[in-house]
Amino acid sequence: MDDYSCYFCMKGESVDSIAIQNSITKLLKGKEDSECIYLLCVKDERNYIPIYIGKSKTPVTRWNSHIKNLNIGKSSYSKWKIYLLDNNRANYDCILMVIPEVAISEPPIKGFPKTIGSIEYQLVSLASDAYPDTLLNKEGNRR
Repeated sequence: MDDYSCYFCMKGESVDSIAIQNSITKLLKGKEDSECIYLLCVKDERNYIPIYIGKSKTPVTRWNSHIKNLNIGKSSYSKWKIYLLDNNRANYDCILMVIPEVAISEPPIKGFPKTIGSIEYQLVSLASDAYPDTLLNKEGNRR
C-alpha cells in the first residue's frame, strides 16, 4: 500500500466505520482542505480491482455515509451490499485509496484536464471499460 491507501475491510470481517474514518483522517493529515478522488478496490489473487470511484471535499463524511448506506443496502447500495458483503461480513479484502488534489500531477488520460471532476470522470470511464462487471458506478458526475 502507498501513502494514500488504507484497508477498508478484510475478507470475513465486518466494515468498521470508525477505523476507516480514522484511517482517512490520517492519510489526509495536512491536506484536509484538498478535494479528493477516492477508489474502493477489491483484491483478487494478483491485483486490486476498482469497484467504486468518486470525489469529495469531505471524504471522511462521505465515506461515513457510504458505509451507513452499504450496511442498510437500499437503493443503489443494494448492489454494493450484494457484491461486498455476505451476512455483513466482507467477501473480499478491500482497500480504499484517497488521493488529495494537491498530490495529483497528471490526468489519467494525457491531454485531458486535471480538475478533480474531470479526473473522476476519466477514471470511471477507464475502469468501466476495463472492469465492466465489477465497477459499481458507471459514469462520473460531470463538473
